Amino acid sequence: MRSKGAIDLVLFRYLQYGFRDTLRSLWRHKGMVVVSVITVAIMLMVLGATVLLAANSEYMTNNMEEELEIIVFFDTEATRDQVLAAEPYFQYITGFEQATFVSKEEAMVIMGEKFNQSNLTAATGGVNPLPDAYYIKVAQLEQIAPAVEFLNDKSYFPHVDLVRYAQNEVDNMIALSDTLERACLVVVAVMLFIALFLVNSTIRLTVATRGEEISIMKYVGATNVYVRIPFFLEGLLIGILGALIADAALFVGYDAVISYVAQNVGFIELMVNPALMVVLMVVLLIGGTLLGAIGSNIAIRKYLRV
Repeated sequence: MRSKGAIDLVLFRYLQYGFRDTLRSLWRHKGMVVVSVITVAIMLMVLGATVLLAANSEYMTNNMEEELEIIVFFDTEATRDQVLAAEPYFQYITGFEQATFVSKEEAMVIMGEKFNQSNLTAATGGVNPLPDAYYIKVAQLEQIAPAVEFLNDKSYFPHVDLVRYAQNEVDNMIALSDTLERACLVVVAVMLFIALFLVNSTIRLTVATRGEEISIMKYVGATNVYVRIPFFLEGLLIGILGALIADAALFVGYDAVISYVAQNVGFIELMVNPALMVVLMVVLLIGGTLLGAIGSNIAIRKYLRV
């Protein structure tokens, strides 16, 4: 049984050989290595950008959910008691969060302030043509359409005259979120496949130029681990370098996009979430490392059979 010192010495020699041979191989095939690193970086950047796009879509959807309200207007001839009698039924709305009552008198004051009229009722000849209304919020955008359908049910709300909400904005945001969710899955799958293929191709090229050497090493007793180490490290370095480039580009690029949008597109607010950026960069680094390791393992596997 080997002592701990002997095992440590073997591991040291394995790693020493691996790093020396890896650096020599990287330099020998530097053109292909550069192409692979850049390709991995681009693939990971696209992945990261897709994640940020999806996260911003979710962020804007959440903001819309917080701000969007369903406005329920009642018949102008309905009494106050008839209007208030509708409130208990709002609890049956799926995702119901809150209902705010705005009387016709309050609505007149709000409109007067909007148009700089201190006494709008007097300006309209003492007549208030505005209806009583409820402003209702639900938890999610997808719950608005069923809520509107329920609020238009005359068996529950016989005195409701009109139900309004930003239908186009809601429909467009729901469609955009669904499209982005599907697109993210497709992009992630395609980019991972391409990156894995490129790393695999680079390692295969290295292995092909050293096929005879590997066979001789195997015949004279070299273990699979000993043969595998340089190629494993080469794939690992390609993945790590690509991931670091992608991380740096995403960090600088997203910060520039946030600044540009804030200065030039005032109606859009992008997500600022340092914690998410850190997690994304770590995940991309781990992903690049795994891509390199898996790609090299696939490339060398068949040459280890002697």
